[in-house]
Amino acid sequence: MQNLIKSKYVNYIALAFVPALLFISCNTTRVVKPLAKGETRVAVDLGGPVVGFPIPMSSISAAYGASEKLSVFGGFHATTLAYNALQFDAGVNCSLLETNKWKPGISGSLILNPIIDLRVGNSSIFPETAFNFYWLLKDRHVPFIGLTNWYDIAKGAVELEKGKLMHPALYLGYNYEGAKWIFGIEAKWLNFNKTLMIPQVEHTSIGGKGAAGVYFKAAYRIFKK
Repeated sequence: MQNLIKSKYVNYIALAFVPALLFISCNTTRVVKPLAKGETRVAVDLGGPVVGFPIPMSSISAAYGASEKLSVFGGFHATTLAYNALQFDAGVNCSLLETNKWKPGISGSLILNPIIDLRVGNSSIFPETAFNFYWLLKDRHVPFIGLTNWYDIAKGAVELEKGKLMHPALYLGYNYEGAKWIFGIEAKWLNFNKTLMIPQVEHTSIGGKGAAGVYFKAAYRIFKK
């Protein structure tokens, strides 16, 4: 009975995750605002689209402050291994405007998302752009909103609504940045420009469009002088 329940659980997750949402954001925003120069940060993410509960997708990542305005980062998505796929991300985040009191800071990211299907050996790289609007309150509290978009250059490789070039997501989040530890929570509206048809799964959408997701982050900050 336990194996049967486990099998049904895995199939349930697979139906929601693999066909529809593999190719769009499945983690919190890696870098909302540039890190301090010389700062290294390692993080663990957990969460995903809501199908009665947030799908427990996980990833690990690291980021480094190359300068006061530029950070580099990369991550590995552990959950995709359960579906015989390797998924990574690597990118840069650049400060476009610094926050000033109640005026938001703005940063932009360029990201590459390689995905390798281990079953047949196919691979694809999905470029991504993101823009973050954030506030720094009392040096620890960082609420933010943003927009990200995956680009399917091949288009025909997309399982959901073939031929769609753009796969956008809106997000709203909050990070608590302590001296060493950073904790964050983020809500996303995934693929909000289309209606997702996922067989046998009732996912949470907004106005019948896309899917809603909830994500959590825990990161540890290392300073190198």
